[in-house]
Amino acid sequence: MSDLMTTRELAEFLRLNEKKVYQLVREGAVPHVRVGGKWLFPRSHILRWIDERVQYEQDVHIVGSDDVLLARFLSSYSRRDPSGTLAFYSPIGSTGGLEALLKKKGQACCVHLFDSETGEYNLPVLTRYFSDIPYVVVNLWYRTQGLIVKRGNPLGVKGIGDLARKDMRFINRNEGTGTRVLVEHLLRSERIDRDDVRGFAHTVDSHLESALKVFFDEADVAVGIEYITHLVPLDFIPLQEERFDLVIPGELWQMRLIQQFINTIEPAHLTTLSDSLPGYQFRDTGRVLFQS
Repeated sequence: MSDLMTTRELAEFLRLNEKKVYQLVREGAVPHVRVGGKWLFPRSHILRWIDERVQYEQDVHIVGSDDVLLARFLSSYSRRDPSGTLAFYSPIGSTGGLEALLKKKGQACCVHLFDSETGEYNLPVLTRYFSDIPYVVVNLWYRTQGLIVKRGNPLGVKGIGDLARKDMRFINRNEGTGTRVLVEHLLRSERIDRDDVRGFAHTVDSHLESALKVFFDEADVAVGIEYITHLVPLDFIPLQEERFDLVIPGELWQMRLIQQFINTIEPAHLTTLSDSLPGYQFRDTGRVLFQS
C-alpha cells in the first residue's frame, strides 16, 4: 500500500463503507488532503489517528464548566495510577462543553445551566441539546453562587440590584458559562438592562480570575462560587444554590472506563480533598438523575 490511500483503500483498511469515510472527512474527524479533486489519506497520519482513538478509550476526557473542586478531584483521580487511566479537563463553559460533547470531543460534560422558564437546573436545557441522542445525567454536587466583594464589603453591596450603581465596577464571566446565564437571568428579574451595568462587557474565563480581579482592585464585584472566596481572601454574599451535574452520552455510559470513573464520585472521597469545602453540598453526589 502506498503512503497515500484513496477513499476506497481507507474504507477497506478501517473496515467501513466509503460513505462513512466521506462523513468522517466532512466532520474533519480523519486526517486527509485534497489533491487534484480527490481526497487522499496519508498512511502515517491515519495510523497515528488510530493510536489516538485507542488512547481515547483509556483516558477520561471531561469538558464543560469551570470548578475548583472538580479540578482537584480529577487531579487526584489521575495520581492514583499515572501509568494507567488519566483524567483530562477542559473548562470551556457549560454550553461550550455541551457543543464539544455533541462533536465527540469529550466523554462527559459538567454543567450548571439555569432554565428561566422552569426555574430548574440542567435537565430542561439538556432536552433541547439532546433531543434525539440518549444521555445520562449524574449529580456531582451542589454549589452556592453569589456576589464576590472585597473583605469588609466597603461599598455595602447587598444584592444583584447593586450592579447597576454608577460607582460599581463589575467583572463578568464569558458567554456560554452557567454563571453568565445566571447573571443575565437575575438582571432580567430585577429589570436591569445590561447596558446599565458598568463592566458587563468585561469578561474572564474562570471563578478564580473573577476573584482575583476583585482582590487586586480591578473590579468591585463579581459573581462566582463561594468556595473561591476561601482561596482568595474576599467576602461572599449568597444568591442561590445551583446543581452541578455530569452529562454522559448514552453510547458511552456502559463503558468500563466510564463506570469505573463514576464509581469514584462519592462524598467520602470528595471530603478528603480539603479540610473544609464551604459552598459545596454532596446530598445527591453520584446519583443518576436522568437516563434517556
